[in-house]
Amino acid sequence: MTSENDPREALEREVYWAETATPASRANRSEIRDLLHDFAMQVRADERQAVPLGEPNIASPSRVRRKAKMFQFRLFRPIRRRNDRLTAELAELTAVLADRVIGLEAEVRRLKAELEDRS
Repeated sequence: MTSENDPREALEREVYWAETATPASRANRSEIRDLLHDFAMQVRADERQAVPLGEPNIASPSRVRRKAKMFQFRLFRPIRRRNDRLTAELAELTAVLADRVIGLEAEVRRLKAELEDRS
């Protein structure tokens, strides 16, 4: 290493490229809010079902293994239901937070415009 800033520059470079690679960085805030609402609805629907549709851990080519996995899933489902409920509540709170961020950004734009008009 040639200077003390090399690790910092490397970290900044990694963070920059990681941020541009995420789908959320390319989506606008209203799309993110809609995705959060959809996720919350999906988790709420899965919470009410004995076996959620498309559960990847239950699929198996063997009928016996599939039945055993189904039995095990239903056996432990009461434990997992609480986590499903908490995940759904977290998703709903995050969606509300996204709504507030959008509102605050609009308020900041309005205040900046008002400040420019005064000066």
